[in-house]
Amino acid sequence: MRTLLILAVVLLVSAPAHADLASARTALFGGDPAAALKLAKTSDITAQLALGEAYLTGRGVDRNPATAAQWITKAAEAGSLSAQIMLAQLYQQGTGVNPDKALSTQWLEKAAAQGDAESQLGLGARYLQGDGVAADPEAALMWIEKAARQGGPEAQMQYGAALANGIDGTSRPDDGLKWIIRAADQEYVQALMTLGSVSLQGNIGDPDIVVAYKWFRLAADLGDEQAMGVLPELEAQMSPAQIAQGQKMVREWTPK
Repeated sequence: MRTLLILAVVLLVSAPAHADLASARTALFGGDPAAALKLAKTSDITAQLALGEAYLTGRGVDRNPATAAQWITKAAEAGSLSAQIMLAQLYQQGTGVNPDKALSTQWLEKAAAQGDAESQLGLGARYLQGDGVAADPEAALMWIEKAARQGGPEAQMQYGAALANGIDGTSRPDDGLKWIIRAADQEYVQALMTLGSVSLQGNIGDPDIVVAYKWFRLAADLGDEQAMGVLPELEAQMSPAQIAQGQKMVREWTPK
């Protein structure tokens, strides 16, 4: 069984609607684009964003991605976090604008600088891959850490793996393990599987099949098929006492 301690690189995907985007939708006044346009022309950021979204989706107006990009750009330039996230996606995908990874990354960095955890994590991946920006492992680690410190298990898992794998040239497996455990404590399956693999193979510390059983059992209980497949292999190598000990550890574990 090979180790699962691998940094999972995250690419920018559809970002969730933020509070200002939800508020922006109300600027259409029940689907009245004329009212939104009037507000948008007065530099109302909320209306600009709502109008951009309307043209992007074709809600209340004829769909026009280029016009959508223009209004979203105005809102992004005025500091709207949601607009900056959306504009980064538009440049990444080439929707309403010419594809431009560098511009996409610049807008993503503006959103990350405002504290958006998903943008921070996506930016870390771009710096790691050299996608739209010169590869910079130290910058990648910095942005992934910022996201991890906001408490999300995916970011914590990636930061832990980044530390353990030494993406900046310095491997810190013990520190990495602490962050992976934080993610596992939130029932993040990838972290549970990683801890199971690490415990089984002794990547950090001595191999411990009972502890490995605990982590794989927890992942299996959450429905992970790979973990379900691993358990019979482990049980075939364990004594009844070891299995009972592992089951006791599972019962006593509580997510945080």
